[in-house]
Formats: sequence, structure tokens, C-alpha cells
Amino acid sequence: MEVAEGILLPVLVAAVVANTILLLLVVVVTRRRGQVSPATTQSVLQGSLLSTSYVDRSVDPLMSSGGDSGDSNPVDAVDDADAPAAIEDAIVEAGEPEENPEDGPALAVEASEPATDVEGDTGIDAVTGLIGPGAFTRLVAVEDSRIRRYERHATIVIFELVGLDRLMDRLGTDAADRVVPALADTMRRLARDADQVARLAPGRFGVLLPETDEVAAINYVERVRRACELWLESGAIALSLAVGWAGTTGDPTLPEAQRLATDRMYAELRREARKASEG
Repeated sequence: MEVAEGILLPVLVAAVVANTILLLLVVVVTRRRGQVSPATTQSVLQGSLLSTSYVDRSVDPLMSSGGDSGDSNPVDAVDDADAPAAIEDAIVEAGEPEENPEDGPALAVEASEPATDVEGDTGIDAVTGLIGPGAFTRLVAVEDSRIRRYERHATIVIFELVGLDRLMDRLGTDAADRVVPALADTMRRLARDADQVARLAPGRFGVLLPETDEVAAINYVERVRRACELWLESGAIALSLAVGWAGTTGDPTLPEAQRLATDRMYAELRREARKASEG
């Protein structure tokens, strides 16, 4: 036993020295290949000198050191508490398209986007606060895909404010700017939350009624008529509403139903014109 104990100590010292030399060689070789930073080298040496009895293989020192290796992922060096934010930032940076100043800002169909022109607007009409024709067209396309897939009802109503041109010619745009918002507010107030009311032209409005057939749409049309016609006719320049509507479950398509509703609105305009000429 005395001989064994005398031999054990030199053997352990030799093992420690050999282990240290081996680790030094590994670090030097990997540093020359650009895979380990100086901070990683120091941490590996400290770990080998402090504990040479075992190697904890549950954590790879090259991945946990947070060094400046070119192959490292910036998200890996973040604390667990900051990981969700760091991953989100990395995704945003990777997926964010390069901005081209010649293309201009991207158009959005958000309700917060201001409108500049009723005819070409893809956001909100500045006079009425309703969505414009571009946004309405997009909503119709989305609803069309839904009703064709599930064979659900949807109806589009087209309102035309008859006499708006005469009002503007006689009393100016200020008078029109008072009448049009009041009419728009009535249409929006009588609609449901799921319905979409849009200003398509200076005197034209479109209403998209999801989950609504033509019979049910008549109730909405008549409520708008009753709420508006009395005060429209009582002004210095008599105004009226021409209305057309068309419903579908996908065949014909919803854009085709919109064109049919517009045709029916024009037909009512012609009937009212004939009545006025005969009277």
C-alpha cells in the first residue's frame, strides 16, 4: 500500500499536466481557425485548471461563452428573459423588405390611413369618415371568396344622392359638405357592426351586407329611406335617393352582384326622371 500511494501522486500530477497541455493544444488550433474568441479561451483554461476530474458535457463551452465567432447566432447569447424579444427582433430584421424610395410608401387598407381623393382612395374618405372605393373593392373580394367557399348570403346596396350636382351649382360645395356627411352618418348608424359602408363617388355610396339575402337587405334600405328622405326633400334644393341592391351566395360573384346593384340603381334613376318629366 505504501508503494501504491507513492506512485499515485506522480500519476495524478502527470495526468493533470497532460490534460492541461491537451486543452492548450485544442484551444490554439481552434483559435487559428477563427472559431473561438479570447474570452472563450480564458474560460476554457480556467475550467480545466479548476476542475480536471470530469468534463460536464451538458453544456458546450463554445456555444455558451457568448464569443465573437462568425458562426454564432446572436439569439443564442441572449438571456432567457430576453429571448422572446430577441427572436422577434431577429425575425423582423430577416423578413423586413428593403425599402425602395422610388416605389413610395406601401398602401394599406387600415382605417387610420387618411384619404385624399374619393375616386382613387384606398383608405378613409376625409369628408365622411367612410372607407373609399379601393378599400371597398378589397373587402368585396375577400367576402366573395368566403361566400363562394361556404355558400353564404351577402348583398351589396348602392345609394345615389340625386340632385347633388344641382345643390353644388346653386349653393356651393359647403352645402354639399353638410349634406353628404349627414347622409353617410345615417347609413353607418343604421348598419350593423359587420356591415361595411363606403363612399364610392361624390354622391354614391356602397354598403356590403354579409350574411344577408336580398329580402333582409330591403329592411335596411327602407330604414335608410325613411330616415333621410324627409330632410333631403325639405331643403332649398330637393334631393332624393336612388337605390339598387343585389344578393348572391357566390354565383354570380359578389363583384358581379355589385354591378347588378349599380344597374338597378340607374334603372331607378331613369324611372324617377320619367316621373319628373311626366309630372
